[in-house]
Amino acid sequence: MRPRHLLGVAAVLAVTGARLWALEGQALLDVLPTAALVQAGPSSPWMQSETTAVAAQIAVSHAQTLVEGLSISGTVWGIADSLPSGSPFNTPAAKVDLESRILELKLTWEMVPGALVWNLGKEVIHPSSGFSRTPLDVLSHGALADTANLTGSAVGAWEEGWIGTGLTAFVGNVTLADYFSPRLSWSSDAAQVLQYVTLPQSDYQNLTQVDFRLGEADIRVLGLVASGGPGSSDPEVHVQLGSGLDTALGDSVTIRAEICAADAQTRTVVTDSQLQSTTAQSVSWAPRALAGFTWTSAEQLSVMAEYYYNGAGFLGDDYRRLIQYTESLRGSGAPAALGLLDQLGTFSAAQHYGFLRVSGTIDNSLTAAAWTQVNLQDLSGLTGIVLTLGQPKWSVNASLVGAWGGPDTEAGLLPLLWRANLEVSLFF
Repeated sequence: MRPRHLLGVAAVLAVTGARLWALEGQALLDVLPTAALVQAGPSSPWMQSETTAVAAQIAVSHAQTLVEGLSISGTVWGIADSLPSGSPFNTPAAKVDLESRILELKLTWEMVPGALVWNLGKEVIHPSSGFSRTPLDVLSHGALADTANLTGSAVGAWEEGWIGTGLTAFVGNVTLADYFSPRLSWSSDAAQVLQYVTLPQSDYQNLTQVDFRLGEADIRVLGLVASGGPGSSDPEVHVQLGSGLDTALGDSVTIRAEICAADAQTRTVVTDSQLQSTTAQSVSWAPRALAGFTWTSAEQLSVMAEYYYNGAGFLGDDYRRLIQYTESLRGSGAPAALGLLDQLGTFSAAQHYGFLRVSGTIDNSLTAAAWTQVNLQDLSGLTGIVLTLGQPKWSVNASLVGAWGGPDTEAGLLPLLWRANLEVSLFF
């Protein structure tokens, strides 16, 4: 099915079938003006350019009990996304990108009521409940839509699941879960059709997770074993381990901590920034960790603070050479100037980061939030503000994010100057 048709089906279901089939969903429109530094050519100076992209999205969900103890549920998502242009009202057909996916479609069987549950199909596996950085998200795809993530959250509203099978057992206050997703690949011709339904899975992955309560603390321990298998680009077996806890101090403070490490990670290190020479480096068991708290007042004012340690990032001379290398490439007009700076993900080249978010309710329907994420090594960062007007059937979200820092800092070298987002959502 073509993406245009799938989007059309989802829209028709949303409008005409919601009550009949007890469907739930959300439709939203995003308008994203952005200012960034661009070059007209390899030797041209960097100039500020303003563009606007428009994205219309819809997600429709449904859960149905087939017989007692057996149910099926699923979510279909689609987006019509205009490529950035000078005006949101000037988007010819060639500039519209259509995409869709079945996010989840799973069969759930409660084999032993209250004790053993089996799932089969496509399922979102998102074991961490973190806000800004989430080391325990060892098996998450991340946000699907290429829209502004201005709330500071690590994962957006919609995330694609994994095709596989899982078993969950409940024993007292302990929950044991195991989920296996196989490697799935197909021909390039089939990929052109299936890309609107699901994407290939490059590895065999098995995630084992144990949740239990110790005193007032909720503890999570997990292990991921993954391999591309014979004939893949990476047939080796890799292991990733993690643990996290959440606990409350009184009625107002929640403390959270996570740590995770993988047996092997690869990064590119700059050996000489002037000669622009680099080398590949393997890093084993480099931890990623965070610790933070959230305080909430009786008046619904909330403050969240976190420290994030990125063991795979760079420190000292390695970090200095990386910044100088990126500055040099950017000054020469190289098209891949930010390739090494962003090799670990946007704004994650350093080892030490801080995050702060303050939010509160202005009245019954209006909330406000401000957040900042800081590279503690060069004191550059990203800052965002969010205003949300919400009602049971609709909401309007206005946001703005900007990067700040000198020309020799991580955020200062990002092309992004600022990005706004006006989002209108309808719920059904």
